[in-house]
Amino acid sequence: MQKYLKGIILCLVISIVSWLLGKQFPIVGGAVIAIIMGMIITLFYHNEETNAGINFTSKYILQLAVVLLGFGMNLGVIVHTGVESLPIII
Repeated sequence: MQKYLKGIILCLVISIVSWLLGKQFPIVGGAVIAIIMGMIITLFYHNEETNAGINFTSKYILQLAVVLLGFGMNLGVIVHTGVESLPIII
C-alpha cells in the first residue's frame, strides 16, 4: 500500500481541486477540468514514485466510481438528458 500512497494522494488533490472548480464553472464541469489538469500536470511532473498509485487509481477507483455513478442514475433522467443533448451531438 505504501507504494500507491503518493499517486493516490496526487489523484485525490486533482479531484478535489477539479470538483471545487467544477462547482464554480458548472458549464465546464469537474470532469473536464480534471482531465485538463491531468494533461497539464503530466507535461511538467514526472515522478516514478507516483506511477503505481496513479495506475491503481485509474484502474480500480475510476471503474468503481463509474459503476456507483451508474447505480445512482434514473432512467428518466438519462432519456431526458439524451433528448436535450441530441441537437448538440448532431
